[in-house]
Amino acid sequence: MVRVLIVDDDPSTVAFMNLAFESAGDVVDTASTVEEAMRHAADHPPDVVLSDLTFRREGDEASDGFLLLKKLRDHAATAHVGVLAVSGADFPDVLRATEDQGFDGFVAKPVDVAALISLVHSLSEQVAARAPGKGEIDG
Repeated sequence: MVRVLIVDDDPSTVAFMNLAFESAGDVVDTASTVEEAMRHAADHPPDVVLSDLTFRREGDEASDGFLLLKKLRDHAATAHVGVLAVSGADFPDVLRATEDQGFDGFVAKPVDVAALISLVHSLSEQVAARAPGKGEIDG
């Protein structure tokens, strides 16, 4: 079982992914803004976050997957989580930017559900290995 946080402002995308991951036996939280995602992550730290790259604006601040990634990485409790960019903007410069900024991968929309679930489960195993306290020897 993997705890997945889906962050997208398109309700149909959220519903589709939510159903797919719940059907695979995973626990799913959903959010449509960076702030909502950070509240979910604080309350129930995810193993993997699936984030769209562009959302609607929050107040006067532009909100996007890059901002979410930065906020996740800046907090100790979520710094280690896996974060995948999920977007229809699969252009070379966007792919390069997601890699440069530290996303764990990029998934192009429309998604192949079986491949996405497999990728998320694989990433969750990597995340478990890099979680705080893993690999340390008790003294």
